[in-house]
Amino acid sequence: MSTSDKLTREELEQKVAEADALAEMKSNFLATMSHEIRTPMQTIYGILELIADEKPQPHIADMIRTAQSASSGLLEILDDVLDLAKMDADKMELDMFEVPVRLLVRGLLEALSVKVHSVDIELIDDIEQDVPFVVVGDPKRLRQIIMNLCGNALKFTHKGSVTVRVSTETQHIGLPEDGIGLRFEVIDTGIGMPQEVCDKLFGSFVQADNSTSRKFGGTGLGLSISKKLVDLMDGEIGVESVEGKGSTFWFEIPTREVGTDDSTVDLPSLDGISVISVEDHPQGAKEIVNSLRSMGATVESCPTFKEGLALIKRRPFDVAVIDQGLPDGLGLDLIKEASTIRPNMGLMMYTVRDDVGLSHSLKALGATYLTKPASRIGLGEAVRDTANKMERIEIEGPTKMLIAEDTESVRNILTLQLNKLGLEADFVENGLEALEALKSGEYGILISDLHMPKIDGYELVEKIREEEKGSGKHFPVIVLTADVQMAQRETYLKHGFDECLLKPVSLGQFRRLLIRWGLLGEDAPEADAADDTAEDIPNDDLPPAVDKQAMVEQMGAFDESTIEMLGMFVEMTEPQIAEIRDAFEANDYDELTELGHSLKGAARSACCPVLGNLASALQDDANAKNDVTDLVTKIEAEFEHVRTEITALKP
Repeated sequence: MSTSDKLTREELEQKVAEADALAEMKSNFLATMSHEIRTPMQTIYGILELIADEKPQPHIADMIRTAQSASSGLLEILDDVLDLAKMDADKMELDMFEVPVRLLVRGLLEALSVKVHSVDIELIDDIEQDVPFVVVGDPKRLRQIIMNLCGNALKFTHKGSVTVRVSTETQHIGLPEDGIGLRFEVIDTGIGMPQEVCDKLFGSFVQADNSTSRKFGGTGLGLSISKKLVDLMDGEIGVESVEGKGSTFWFEIPTREVGTDDSTVDLPSLDGISVISVEDHPQGAKEIVNSLRSMGATVESCPTFKEGLALIKRRPFDVAVIDQGLPDGLGLDLIKEASTIRPNMGLMMYTVRDDVGLSHSLKALGATYLTKPASRIGLGEAVRDTANKMERIEIEGPTKMLIAEDTESVRNILTLQLNKLGLEADFVENGLEALEALKSGEYGILISDLHMPKIDGYELVEKIREEEKGSGKHFPVIVLTADVQMAQRETYLKHGFDECLLKPVSLGQFRRLLIRWGLLGEDAPEADAADDTAEDIPNDDLPPAVDKQAMVEQMGAFDESTIEMLGMFVEMTEPQIAEIRDAFEANDYDELTELGHSLKGAARSACCPVLGNLASALQDDANAKNDVTDLVTKIEAEFEHVRTEITALKP
């Protein structure tokens, strides 16, 4: 290599180093500039919000909204400039999670609908049937690309339509191994462009012509950022347009499908966390409920401001997940009311609106702000983190708990759970005793079984609600039942209950419920890991009579005290099995129905699922006067199976 060649290479390396340093300097400068501008802008926005809260005259309110809109627009421009700087400095990275394609597109169009001021423009989604429901990708950046393209289309379309089409018919990228290609198209009926403009459109700060920014606004950064993001995704982007006939902006990316039962990441555990979701779109509501329940949360869903407010007034939740655009009000207003009613409840806005001003308002309220559609892990982590912010509830009045339950084995299990949580409660065996006990005024909450002698749970709560009329007070009553249907919000509210605790009651669920109602602090003991005291259940051809894992979840451990409790269950249940045989031989179906119900609750609380299911079938068939010969025989055999396994567990 000649000396001149060597010098040339050194010069090139020096130029590259200088360019890298310049890009780093530019990135740092823009970050500093953003911070310096954002700080006073947050103050300006906060003051505008405070003025708006003073309920000014209409013309003043209009000026405030105009100023807030301008503030939001400036902050959005800063975000674009920062994104561009990150990309130039090769600091932009994708976060690959799960993307629900249909929710992404339809949520975006819903968000854009508030910006469509002309009734002559229709927003349309056109998603082919073979497009997977969930794919791997960066939901935030995909949303940003489509939002940029749609915003651009709306800017240059005065009438007609803007359509977002999604298909698997890619034309510019090869299919990835074990994956698919997705093609997104944003088709408008706007003014269109000549080819020479299309050829240079994806450069930074480029507009169709010099008058465009004056006439239509914008910096020309959106398309440049979109191209760089698509490049990061190993995709292609382009545009096809005819002057006067509209444009089609498209991009194609490689991805892969995520099955409905699969997850690309470890999902957070939401065990025992109670969530209220206020979402009026049926598909969106279903997605939220299914996602959070798959992570262990208990979720109540309702579609309106009014229903959400009524439910929040009636009972506490760990977290409220609220949409902004509700049919009868704004989610922000519901969050404001909820923060007053339940100051210790976690609050979260989950909305398609990507609004800097809204984000600031929520931050001031201490609420979490999450834009749709988030990945499952994004939604789960936001709910978990929001729940973790909940402080200990300090309540006035009595905090002692009363539990009405007629089955002794269930009372024993609840007592052991309360001991582990460091809490005490008084027990009664029927509704009549519960009413007498409540007259003392020393109890702050009642947990009641449904089927009890003398006065059952239905009549008990009815009498409590009758006595409350006109007093302005509301005494919390939690229903304790093995009936899954009673866990539905519409069902337990209709009967006058405030919440449902399903048998078998897990220690985690019991703990969260007691925290929600202010009877337990956040520092209460968590469920312990399984104890090795118990040996493995004997291996035979029958399904296990005792669900050991369920018992760990219920009691916090599988230790000597747990085994002792199971032994007590066998002793107390043995006479009941004999009573079932006697009632069967006497052809007493009413007695069989009651015995079946009692055995069902006790067996499920003792984590004996097979015996519990047989007892449930006995209750139903005896009530319908069906032949129960086979069921009685199976119950006797399964009880012996339970006895054998529990005996083997004893030291």
